[in-house]
Amino acid sequence: MEQYITPVVLPQRAARLEVSGGAAGTPLNTEEASQPELLATIKGSWVALEGKIETVAVEVNLLWADLRKVSDNVKVAEGSIAEIQSEVGTLRKQMVQATSTVGQLEARLEYTEGMSRRNNVRLMGFPERAEGSAMESFVENWIRDVLLPSGLSRVFVVEHAHRALGAPPRAIIARLLNYKDLDCVLRAARESDKALYENCKISI
Repeated sequence: MEQYITPVVLPQRAARLEVSGGAAGTPLNTEEASQPELLATIKGSWVALEGKIETVAVEVNLLWADLRKVSDNVKVAEGSIAEIQSEVGTLRKQMVQATSTVGQLEARLEYTEGMSRRNNVRLMGFPERAEGSAMESFVENWIRDVLLPSGLSRVFVVEHAHRALGAPPRAIIARLLNYKDLDCVLRAARESDKALYENCKISI
Protein backbone atom coordinates (compact mmCIF):
# COMPACT_ATOMS: atom_id res chain seq x y z
CA MET A 1 0.00 0.00 0.00
CA GLU A 2 1.56 3.43 -1.03
CA GLN A 3 2.57 6.05 1.56
CA TYR A 4 1.83 9.72 0.94
CA ILE A 5 3.73 12.70 2.50
CA THR A 6 1.37 15.19 3.87
CA PRO A 7 1.82 18.94 3.17
CA VAL A 8 2.69 19.54 6.80
CA VAL A 9 5.74 17.25 6.65
CA LEU A 10 7.41 18.82 3.51
CA PRO A 11 8.03 22.32 4.89
CA GLN A 12 9.65 20.89 8.01
CA ARG A 13 12.07 18.71 5.95
CA ALA A 14 12.94 21.67 3.69
CA ALA A 15 13.74 23.76 6.71
CA ARG A 16 16.10 21.11 8.03
CA LEU A 17 17.86 20.93 4.63
CA GLU A 18 18.41 24.70 4.53
CA VAL A 19 20.02 24.66 7.97
CA SER A 20 22.37 21.81 7.02
CA GLY A 21 23.48 23.47 3.74
CA GLY A 22 20.99 21.62 1.49
CA ALA A 23 23.18 18.62 0.89
CA ALA A 24 21.51 15.27 1.15
CA GLY A 25 22.94 13.01 3.82
CA THR A 26 24.91 15.88 5.52
CA PRO A 27 24.50 15.90 9.25
CA LEU A 28 22.75 18.92 10.54
CA ASN A 29 24.86 21.61 12.36
CA THR A 30 22.63 23.45 14.65
CA GLU A 31 25.48 24.73 16.93
CA GLU A 32 26.27 28.46 16.72
CA ALA A 33 29.58 30.17 17.82
CA SER A 34 29.30 32.17 20.97
CA GLN A 35 29.81 35.96 20.98
CA PRO A 36 33.11 35.91 22.93
CA GLU A 37 34.60 33.45 20.44
CA LEU A 38 33.59 35.68 17.54
CA LEU A 39 35.09 38.73 19.25
CA ALA A 40 38.33 36.83 19.92
CA THR A 41 38.54 35.77 16.28
CA ILE A 42 37.91 39.32 15.05
CA LYS A 43 40.45 40.73 17.50
CA GLY A 44 43.08 38.22 16.39
CA SER A 45 42.47 39.10 12.75
CA TRP A 46 42.69 42.82 13.57
CA VAL A 47 45.97 42.40 15.41
CA ALA A 48 47.43 40.46 12.49
CA LEU A 49 46.21 43.15 10.08
CA GLU A 50 47.73 45.89 12.22
CA GLY A 51 51.07 44.06 12.18
CA LYS A 52 51.01 43.83 8.40
CA ILE A 53 50.04 47.50 8.10
CA GLU A 54 52.89 48.49 10.40
CA THR A 55 55.34 46.41 8.33
CA VAL A 56 54.12 48.04 5.13
CA ALA A 57 54.41 51.49 6.76
CA VAL A 58 58.03 50.80 7.75
CA GLU A 59 58.88 49.66 4.23
CA VAL A 60 57.19 52.74 2.77
CA ASN A 61 59.21 55.00 5.10
CA LEU A 62 62.41 53.26 4.04
CA LEU A 63 61.47 53.75 0.40
CA TRP A 64 60.80 57.44 1.03
CA ALA A 65 64.16 57.78 2.75
CA ASP A 66 65.89 56.14 -0.24
CA LEU A 67 64.00 58.41 -2.62
CA ARG A 68 65.05 61.48 -0.63
CA LYS A 69 68.69 60.34 -0.75
CA VAL A 70 68.43 59.79 -4.51
CA SER A 71 66.82 63.20 -4.90
CA ASP A 72 69.57 64.85 -2.85
CA ASN A 73 72.23 63.06 -4.90
CA VAL A 74 70.55 64.17 -8.11
CA LYS A 75 70.51 67.78 -6.88
CA VAL A 76 74.18 67.57 -5.93
CA ALA A 77 75.01 66.03 -9.33
CA GLU A 78 73.04 68.74 -11.12
CA GLY A 79 74.91 71.40 -9.15
CA SER A 80 78.25 69.78 -9.96
CA ILE A 81 77.36 69.54 -13.65
CA ALA A 82 76.34 73.19 -13.73
CA GLU A 83 79.59 74.17 -12.01
CA ILE A 84 81.65 72.07 -14.43
CA GLN A 85 79.83 73.60 -17.41
CA SER A 86 80.57 77.07 -16.06
CA GLU A 87 84.24 76.21 -15.56
CA VAL A 88 84.43 74.75 -19.07
CA GLY A 89 82.95 77.94 -20.48
CA THR A 90 85.49 80.02 -18.57
CA LEU A 91 88.35 77.79 -19.73
CA ARG A 92 87.19 78.11 -23.34
CA LYS A 93 87.23 81.90 -23.07
CA GLN A 94 90.68 81.79 -21.49
CA MET A 95 91.90 79.45 -24.24
CA VAL A 96 90.62 81.82 -26.92
CA GLN A 97 92.35 84.75 -25.19
CA ALA A 98 95.55 82.72 -24.74
CA THR A 99 95.51 81.70 -28.40
CA SER A 100 95.10 85.32 -29.45
CA THR A 101 97.92 86.40 -27.12
CA VAL A 102 100.21 83.66 -28.43
CA GLY A 103 99.48 84.76 -31.99
CA GLN A 104 100.34 88.35 -31.13
CA LEU A 105 103.54 87.31 -29.36
CA GLU A 106 104.57 85.14 -32.30
CA ALA A 107 103.99 88.05 -34.67
CA ARG A 108 106.04 90.37 -32.45
CA LEU A 109 108.80 87.79 -32.13
CA GLU A 110 108.92 87.29 -35.86
CA TYR A 111 109.02 91.03 -36.39
CA THR A 112 111.75 91.48 -33.78
CA GLU A 113 113.76 88.62 -35.23
CA GLY A 114 113.39 90.05 -38.69
CA MET A 115 114.48 93.45 -37.50
CA SER A 116 117.46 91.98 -35.71
CA ARG A 117 118.49 90.09 -38.81
CA ARG A 118 118.38 93.29 -40.81
CA ASN A 119 121.41 94.44 -38.83
CA ASN A 120 123.37 91.22 -39.40
CA VAL A 121 126.40 91.08 -41.66
CA ARG A 122 128.21 87.93 -42.74
CA LEU A 123 131.97 88.07 -43.19
CA MET A 124 133.65 85.13 -44.92
CA GLY A 125 137.38 84.43 -45.33
CA PHE A 126 138.78 85.11 -41.88
CA PRO A 127 141.07 82.29 -40.71
CA GLU A 128 139.94 80.32 -37.70
CA ARG A 129 140.88 81.90 -34.36
CA ALA A 130 141.95 85.12 -36.04
CA GLU A 131 139.54 87.02 -33.82
CA GLY A 132 141.19 85.86 -30.60
CA SER A 133 139.02 86.09 -27.48
CA ALA A 134 137.20 89.33 -28.38
CA MET A 135 135.12 88.66 -31.48
CA GLU A 136 133.09 91.89 -31.36
CA SER A 137 136.10 94.17 -30.95
CA PHE A 138 137.98 92.31 -33.70
CA VAL A 139 135.17 92.76 -36.26
CA GLU A 140 134.49 96.34 -35.19
CA ASN A 141 138.13 97.39 -35.54
CA TRP A 142 138.55 95.61 -38.89
CA ILE A 143 135.52 97.32 -40.39
CA ARG A 144 136.51 100.77 -39.12
CA ASP A 145 140.25 100.54 -39.80
CA VAL A 146 140.50 98.31 -42.90
CA LEU A 147 137.22 98.54 -44.77
CA LEU A 148 136.98 102.27 -44.05
CA PRO A 149 133.25 102.71 -44.75
CA SER A 150 132.10 106.32 -45.05
CA GLY A 151 129.08 107.66 -43.21
CA LEU A 152 129.32 105.48 -40.11
CA SER A 153 127.40 106.73 -37.10
CA ARG A 154 129.21 108.10 -34.07
CA VAL A 155 127.99 105.13 -32.08
CA PHE A 156 129.15 102.45 -34.51
CA VAL A 157 129.08 99.29 -32.40
CA VAL A 158 129.13 95.57 -33.13
CA GLU A 159 126.62 94.25 -30.62
CA HIS A 160 127.38 90.59 -31.10
CA ALA A 161 129.52 88.37 -33.29
CA HIS A 162 130.01 84.63 -33.55
CA ARG A 163 131.22 81.94 -35.91
CA ALA A 164 128.58 80.22 -38.02
CA LEU A 165 128.25 76.46 -38.24
CA GLY A 166 130.04 74.57 -40.97
CA ALA A 167 133.51 73.58 -42.08
CA PRO A 168 136.44 75.91 -41.32
CA PRO A 169 137.12 78.57 -42.04
CA ARG A 170 133.65 79.40 -40.76
CA ALA A 171 131.93 82.66 -41.56
CA ILE A 172 131.54 85.33 -38.90
CA ILE A 173 128.02 86.62 -38.22
CA ALA A 174 128.05 90.11 -36.72
CA ARG A 175 125.06 92.18 -35.61
CA LEU A 176 125.48 95.95 -35.80
CA LEU A 177 123.74 98.31 -33.42
CA ASN A 178 122.54 100.70 -36.12
CA TYR A 179 120.98 99.42 -39.34
CA LYS A 180 122.23 102.49 -41.20
CA ASP A 181 125.78 101.38 -40.44
CA LEU A 182 124.97 98.11 -42.18
CA ASP A 183 124.21 99.98 -45.40
CA CYS A 184 127.50 101.85 -45.12
CA VAL A 185 129.45 98.61 -44.58
CA LEU A 186 127.80 96.84 -47.53
CA ARG A 187 128.35 99.84 -49.81
CA ALA A 188 132.00 100.03 -48.81
CA ALA A 189 132.42 96.28 -49.43
CA ARG A 190 131.06 96.68 -52.97
CA GLU A 191 133.20 99.72 -53.78
CA SER A 192 136.46 98.75 -52.04
CA ASP A 193 139.14 96.31 -53.13
CA LYS A 194 140.85 96.45 -49.74
CA ALA A 195 138.64 93.92 -47.95
CA LEU A 196 141.62 91.82 -46.96
CA TYR A 197 142.97 90.23 -43.82
CA GLU A 198 146.60 89.03 -43.97
CA ASN A 199 146.33 88.66 -47.74
CA CYS A 200 143.04 86.70 -47.38
CA LYS A 201 140.13 88.01 -49.42
CA ILE A 202 137.17 88.83 -47.21
CA SER A 203 133.66 88.62 -48.64
CA ILE A 204 130.82 90.56 -47.00
